[in-house]
Amino acid sequence: MPETVLIATFYSFQPFVAAAHAFSPSKMFILVAEDSLKNSKVGDDLGKVKDVYGKVAVIDIVKVPGSDLLGIASNTVELIEANKDNRVIVNVSGGWKLLAQGVLYGCYARKDFIDKIVCNNLEDNSVVELPKLTFGLSSTKRELLEQIANRKGKSIADIAEKLDRTRGMLYQHLKELREAGYVDDKFEITLSGRMALL
Repeated sequence: MPETVLIATFYSFQPFVAAAHAFSPSKMFILVAEDSLKNSKVGDDLGKVKDVYGKVAVIDIVKVPGSDLLGIASNTVELIEANKDNRVIVNVSGGWKLLAQGVLYGCYARKDFIDKIVCNNLEDNSVVELPKLTFGLSSTKRELLEQIANRKGKSIADIAEKLDRTRGMLYQHLKELREAGYVDDKFEITLSGRMALL
């Protein structure tokens, strides 16, 4: 029988509590920005989490680089994949904005392995379910974006030949990838494009 796993961003105890109570997870992965650990209140609140929930759940504190969106998203993807046979709930209520955004991007890359993405309603601390979005890449666009990420000086014509596509069709896909922010004006992959490939 699958376990309920909570992956949660964290900065303080209170935003964490609503999801922990609502879903009663047997395993918790608490993502904390490394820089926030310099704040003694964050350490005290993590101690409170261990005191309150440590007897009923396995708790793993995961330190992530607070300003590295791609790194945070990658860590999130790894946690989701490692727990894909369980019921995965992701709570983005606590933590720095970039931490929550990076976790969301990781969720978008693996939405099929997530049961719910939630955050807290600030008025009454109730749990609000968020949509499980995707990066919206068709298989052709994904394949093209992968080629661009690894192009190593190859021209678009070379990529078109390798993918067995016409240059006209490839340029239409490139235009759409550029409009979505996945490639820049020189058709180089962007940070958003790298996250879309996770």
